[in-house]
Amino acid sequence: MSKTNKIRRYRRKDYTSVVEFPVEIIGRDGMVRRYSFEESIRLYERRIASADIRYTDRELVLAEKNHCKFRIDQLRRSFFAHHGWPAVEIVDELGGPPGILAAEVAAFLRRALAAVSAVPERFSFSLLERADTHRVYFVQPPNDGRVADSPIDGHFLLYVFPFALGETTVVREAFFDMVKVLDGVRITGGRSVESMVAFFHTHDCGLILTGSGKLSQQLALGATEADASEDLPWGASEPPADRVEEGMRMLSAGRLDDALRAFTDAYAEQHFRRVAYLGAAVVADQLGLDDEVETATVMGCRYFPGDAALEFHRGLNQMRRQRFKAALATFGRLGEWRNGRHAVALMVCLSLLGDRQYRLGRSALRRLNPRAFKLDPHLESIIRWTRAQQWARDLILGAGVGIAALGAAAVVSGLSWWGLVPAVGGVVLARMVMASWHRQLIAQLCGDPAHRMRLSSSAVLMDDPNHV
Repeated sequence: MSKTNKIRRYRRKDYTSVVEFPVEIIGRDGMVRRYSFEESIRLYERRIASADIRYTDRELVLAEKNHCKFRIDQLRRSFFAHHGWPAVEIVDELGGPPGILAAEVAAFLRRALAAVSAVPERFSFSLLERADTHRVYFVQPPNDGRVADSPIDGHFLLYVFPFALGETTVVREAFFDMVKVLDGVRITGGRSVESMVAFFHTHDCGLILTGSGKLSQQLALGATEADASEDLPWGASEPPADRVEEGMRMLSAGRLDDALRAFTDAYAEQHFRRVAYLGAAVVADQLGLDDEVETATVMGCRYFPGDAALEFHRGLNQMRRQRFKAALATFGRLGEWRNGRHAVALMVCLSLLGDRQYRLGRSALRRLNPRAFKLDPHLESIIRWTRAQQWARDLILGAGVGIAALGAAAVVSGLSWWGLVPAVGGVVLARMVMASWHRQLIAQLCGDPAHRMRLSSSAVLMDDPNHV
């Protein structure tokens, strides 16, 4: 389909109608598939993130992203129209029609509270606390069957982290920090303390539901009984497929989108699957989905603190976002990572050059040995490319400095004031060469996902197989 026809088709779409769920969406292969609310939102978020890879024309990229954003808004409005209720509109705090949070919260509470109530809209909902990174809401069950002065035998707290507010990275890290802390409480038990019931996140927000009292215990008991039923004769006839193994197979087959989905599902279902976090980070970086890399590495580092491979990809993601000083600090914490010391040295070199620390970057580049990257030939080619670009830069820079020196010498010796022209021209040329070289390096590190350097490697998935 031509560019003009594709853009015209986008403009003809109606985003005002209310859709039904599951919603039918036509895939790129022409097949019609049915998606739940959560699946459809994830689908369009992935399309937004990968638009720069799938299209080379900037106008088409913008049209695709706008179309997906309009569709996400339409899906959320539709879900809230069918399954929302007025009490949860408080999470948007903007007035007017419900936005992204109201629909996501309504869907999240219906899933999380399904075991204790089929009508969560009967629960009261009020703002309890406002913090820098999140808001806390008190979710109180209906007072059925209790006298007016009876003690509360169960309530819930909803933590809402709007990723679009403030410093997104700080909010994301605060979300996963809380998930890790509460998940530990849930694992160790404890009936009288607040424990995590469920959590969920999209690119827009993170949601955590905690509970205490009998209702929270009821939800935990229901999950335990569901797990135990798999060991009974009438349980599942065969164990569910391992999502990490599926991800590995899809990765080897070159199905990166499916591999990423498998790895993401794996660590969402089992938080202590190290390879799932690594797989999601590697595949998402190759697809240019930096938000997915950040999510996987931040969450993975919370569950596996000090893990060298996860920290490495965390630093790589910081490089992609041009946070070079933070990346250098992350790489500096790795110490002696036996299987990745050469890759770390290369990333340190690129971070120094990206941060305009040219003398240290040149020294680090000189110490790199391309032959040490036999398992990662793309990293070897990056070293050769960087050295070639630096050699070309130095050659032109030397010529500019030489021209400037000759012009200055002519002026000083009194031969001609026209010597100022090459003197100034040489200085300007030198500065332009440095700026152009740095701009090209940044484009290779952080630019268009379809053309930037490939810095991650699937070989890291085989690192230390004892950690699964």
